[in-house]
Amino acid sequence: MPTPMQHELESLTISDGVSYYYFDSGDVPGKTYTTLVFVPGLGFNGGVFRKLFPLAAAHRLRIVSLYRRDYSPTTSFLDADLAGLVSRTVEGQESFLRTQAVDIATFLVNFARKQHIPLAEGTSGGIALVGWSLGSLHAHAVVAHLDALPPSVLSDLEQYLHTVVCHDISGVFIGIPKPPGFNVELWSETDVEKRFKLFHEWVAGHFPHKNVTSGSINDLELYQSPDKTHSMNELSPQEFAAFTSTKTFGTSDTLIVSIQVDVFKATTRRAIFDTTLAEKFMPNLRVRYMCGGASPGVIVWALHEFRKCLADPKPIYGPDAEKARDVKFKFQTEGNHFIFWDEPEVAVEQYIATINL
Repeated sequence: MPTPMQHELESLTISDGVSYYYFDSGDVPGKTYTTLVFVPGLGFNGGVFRKLFPLAAAHRLRIVSLYRRDYSPTTSFLDADLAGLVSRTVEGQESFLRTQAVDIATFLVNFARKQHIPLAEGTSGGIALVGWSLGSLHAHAVVAHLDALPPSVLSDLEQYLHTVVCHDISGVFIGIPKPPGFNVELWSETDVEKRFKLFHEWVAGHFPHKNVTSGSINDLELYQSPDKTHSMNELSPQEFAAFTSTKTFGTSDTLIVSIQVDVFKATTRRAIFDTTLAEKFMPNLRVRYMCGGASPGVIVWALHEFRKCLADPKPIYGPDAEKARDVKFKFQTEGNHFIFWDEPEVAVEQYIATINL
């Protein structure tokens, strides 16, 4: 059974009517440290990263885990906030992602100012923004919409944010189609609680890949092995509920994952393949992608496909697409989608190695 949470939820108001709640492992006295800000994924709140907190100071890290919008007690979405998603228009959905990007970037700056964290010096000090799973879409959106930030926020963000890490980002969020013939029967379940249970049991499984670094789909397990229980399986329903929100999974998060593929492609194009934006807005910002050695094979495969796009992005991202940022990949050989829960010590080492690529 997990030990009780040793940290209290804190809050930070970023604009009229919008406050983010978060856990914070705390200052690292007497040392220059790097702040890792985690954005959690589909159905999970910031508490899911709790096992990393006791390990932070020894690695000269400060770990902050956000509760995204609609994850109580962070401010819920109003109907007006979701109007762009519900509209099913490209403009409306892009506007939603842009707003989330500005909010998260503003949180980073306000947190840095309030806590007087060290400035970035290379990959030391400052902030590394780590998006996990669906949270990677939000992290990607921050890079894509730097031009939407108020000048005062942008100028401060440049002093702190040095790296954005996308951990186990789904291929659809970067515009990569599913492998031919791949299909997991999750989303046809109409009962939200059953659908979330099916999703969790699948994504939190341990996939026995032959080789995650080869780039061959034949070396990847797409459907998981039943030989090992899924992550967080040891929790009681009440304990599991403390880290999740079935309601948000079935409402606003479902709207987000239903965004049109063309919008995901446009976000990726702006983040990675737009030379004009990259040259003008934080040209030294580093973007890193990592996946686990036992994460779902479809995620590993998509990352290999995306890496191929760096050489020739035009077929997917348009005729003007050109690699514009410092992008690198880390295909880990250990850990599944929930490595920070199952093997937190290994997870910390993996994040450090990925940030320092």
